[in-house]
Amino acid sequence: MIHGKEFCDPMAFKVTVDSRRCNGCEECLEACTAGLFRMHNGKAVPMTDRECMGCESCAGICDENAIAVTDTRVALSDTCLHLLGALDEMENETEGRRSGGR
Repeated sequence: MIHGKEFCDPMAFKVTVDSRRCNGCEECLEACTAGLFRMHNGKAVPMTDRECMGCESCAGICDENAIAVTDTRVALSDTCLHLLGALDEMENETEGRRSGGR
């Protein structure tokens, strides 16, 4: 959560396919709700990492273990998390004042 809202960076995951292991079954194409994959020369290829939300459905369905989903998000330090929490509190106080304390 950032500033009291759910946050998912669509560029936070990198998808790779080992073309030596991919057998071209197209199961990942069907499993990926983001439509990330296409076929090229009989192998699955991720079109872009920008759409991947990190659900790992593709990796889970791949019997050949050809697909890897890597979380590339940066871990926040305790100090940063504390400061973000303080900003959340300040934002809530400001919203409370604007709505007349309701």
